[in-house]
Amino acid sequence: MRSLNQKQPVPRLTSRARSFITNRTLMMELAVALVLLLAFLEWYFNFDFSLGIFYIFPVIVAAMVLKRWQVLVAAISCALVRGLFTPNETALEHTLRFCMATIAYTGCGLLVYQINFSQRLMLQHYARIRMEQKLRQKAEQQLRLLAESSPAAILTVGSSGEIIAANHAACTMFGVEEGSLISHPVRNYLPLLSDALALNPEIEHIRTSATTWARRSDGSVFPAATWFSIYGAREQRNLAAIVVDYSEEVRDRERSHFEQMVNYNRVLAGAVSHEIRNLCSAIAVVTSNLERRSPMVGDADFQALKSLVAGLSKLASFDLRTHARKTIAQVSVAALFDELHVIISQDWEDIGGVIHWQIHPDLTSIAADRSDLLQVLLNLAQNALRAVEDAPQRELTIEVSERDRQSVIQVRDSGVGVPNTELLFQPFHPGSEGAGLGLYVSRAIIRSFGGELHYLPVTTGCCFEIVIPFSSAMVVNQS
Repeated sequence: MRSLNQKQPVPRLTSRARSFITNRTLMMELAVALVLLLAFLEWYFNFDFSLGIFYIFPVIVAAMVLKRWQVLVAAISCALVRGLFTPNETALEHTLRFCMATIAYTGCGLLVYQINFSQRLMLQHYARIRMEQKLRQKAEQQLRLLAESSPAAILTVGSSGEIIAANHAACTMFGVEEGSLISHPVRNYLPLLSDALALNPEIEHIRTSATTWARRSDGSVFPAATWFSIYGAREQRNLAAIVVDYSEEVRDRERSHFEQMVNYNRVLAGAVSHEIRNLCSAIAVVTSNLERRSPMVGDADFQALKSLVAGLSKLASFDLRTHARKTIAQVSVAALFDELHVIISQDWEDIGGVIHWQIHPDLTSIAADRSDLLQVLLNLAQNALRAVEDAPQRELTIEVSERDRQSVIQVRDSGVGVPNTELLFQPFHPGSEGAGLGLYVSRAIIRSFGGELHYLPVTTGCCFEIVIPFSSAMVVNQS
């Protein structure tokens, strides 16, 4: 097997020969030297025959570096030199031989010129192709590095709906091994992209973005933002897409909403407590006055005490429901609980818990306000999470079914249970975390839908049941 040192002389010699052939000065000097050599041989030896055939070689040498008209001049010059050494010729013969030699030399020179010109064009074209290939390979390598290092999933989908290219982030996002997405239908993961490819083929230059629900290989769903474009025509239409999992954004948004509700509860509790303290202070003053006076019938302070007690009773019976008209719409069960799964699943995974989903397939919608119902479910799930943190078994079961023309949602956990169930839905009850308004507010929200929130006694853990009547469109007056 030859070494690299043995191979090096070959390209070096080729390079030297190429540089010599393309050197105009050297080639012209060689052509002139050949003409002078032939002329000297004919003059010195005075041959009985002509060496005219050999004058074609200087023309060939010169034709490799000359232009067309210069080749013609070189051919005429060689024909003239050749004619100097042909004695005993008539003028006609001399003229005919000159013309024939000129034609022959010119034809050979132009042939060599054209061959050399075509070769130069071919080499230039080849060099340009090589340069374009190198640039293309460099660009492809950069794009490949960009795609593989991108945290966003990048997909290319063929006209048949099958994935023809996917980067590492796409495999990670959809929970498959590296390269396993190729040739799989994109509908299994992103039905939106498959539907986009099925649009009218006459529509061209589709570039848009959309948010949708994507599906992993294990069947779990997550919210995804996608930017995609469709290129090609008719049967050659392909789709390129960038997909981002924004579960964290949804989770942060809903947590923010939940925190806002908790803060609202705290503000409300503080306001109520402040008013109660003011009334209690006033009662204490009035009571002191009554202690110093014996006749109480018809006493103004006594009447004031009665008014204060009435005000205190009114505050104690304050209802947290808003005073607005709320329109209830049909909420998709699948979309609602898919979003709830995205919000709470990570917290339960962090503590090693398990969530069991039992959703009746025939129940497709619930008559409620979507964001309010989601907040109630999130509140119950957060309560369950706190209840099972120190329990040996950490499980949450969410069951959705229908019963007696009603939508029924049960939220059960495997925690320690509730010691005193009578105070569950009472605001400001002792022993509650925070202001003790979570379940109170949740029940008020469910009642705004015309439903009810109950506590169901169970042997282990805790279970709450939400019951909402069926309705196509319901307007509830809240007071």
